[in-house]
Amino acid sequence: MELITIKTFDNSIDAHLLRIELENEGIECYIYDEHTVTVFPLYSNAVGGIKVNILKKDLELAKSILLSAIKTVICPNCASQNIILNYKSMKGLKGFLSAFTSLFTVSYPLHYKMVNKCRDCNEEFISED
Repeated sequence: MELITIKTFDNSIDAHLLRIELENEGIECYIYDEHTVTVFPLYSNAVGGIKVNILKKDLELAKSILLSAIKTVICPNCASQNIILNYKSMKGLKGFLSAFTSLFTVSYPLHYKMVNKCRDCNEEFISED
């Protein structure tokens, strides 16, 4: 029984939504490192995020389910599809002050915006849903 990580997340809600979607299609799923990342969010990069694992035999079906669930987001600046979804942006004065404060208080930044970021032109934008 070989397990393969199909996707990683930085919060448990998204991981469980994917788990539910895959289990509805009959794919057995396992979630790893959920408690570590939930209790210590700064450890997310160290452990690789919250991982959704499936059996190797279900890989092709899971890929097709993931591809059907992904919506295409296009950069309004350069029309690229090479996008980082749900990027935590700290641009602007509030973001700078939050990063500066968190540096000296050794805490997690309190202010950030969730945006999409183009990997090609570095444009940050909010998708129109």
